Amino acid sequence: MTFEPASQLLAFVLPMSFLKGDLIFHRGNPAQEDIHIPITPTLKPRQVVSTAQLAKGIWQVCLNWSDGRLQYLEEKVINID
Repeated sequence: MTFEPASQLLAFVLPMSFLKGDLIFHRGNPAQEDIHIPITPTLKPRQVVSTAQLAKGIWQVCLNWSDGRLQYLEEKVINID
């Protein structure tokens, strides 16, 4: 998972065999709800999600995905300026 702050994009590559996935953006503040973005399979392995709608600050990003047999998780902390 790669965060590109200048272009306000979060990019990641998933195998073509993935069936479903989602991104969860979390700020650590219980008063604020997490932002869930579903990831659906496409014809390309590289997925790109805009971070332009996120408020400034530190965010924890969790990428969850499944290939139908196993569940996978990747986490990253990003800073939106």
